[in-house]
Amino acid sequence: MRVSQRLDYSLRLLTALAQQTPGALSGAGELAESLSLPRRFLELQATSLAKRGLVECKRGTGGGCMLARPADSITLAEIVEAIEGAVFDAPMAVGLASAEAWRQAGAVLSEHLASVTLADLAARQSAIDAERAPMYFI
Repeated sequence: MRVSQRLDYSLRLLTALAQQTPGALSGAGELAESLSLPRRFLELQATSLAKRGLVECKRGTGGGCMLARPADSITLAEIVEAIEGAVFDAPMAVGLASAEAWRQAGAVLSEHLASVTLADLAARQSAIDAERAPMYFI
């Protein structure tokens, strides 16, 4: 199974938005710079995510992006489905042992992705960022 760059970038964007103060807007430029993502790609993904009801975007001075719903109500499964379509795309022919194995693997993956929220990812990312922050001793 391969995770597309589009999905990875979208998930990084959503995680960054989940780390913000609820209701705070972040501009595409500052988000792109902080995430080391191409600005144009980030803008396109934000627009796509807005169409799917995951992000709200406001144009103009003082505009930017924010989550459309609380981070704890958005699951990883929902994000994958919004970006890629099906969570697990594999041949599902009837009467084949290989298809049964793919169905079982898909069920396990779907269950796991449905159990992880954007709030979980944001909390873990904050912990990772804190671990990498320089320590100063006086």
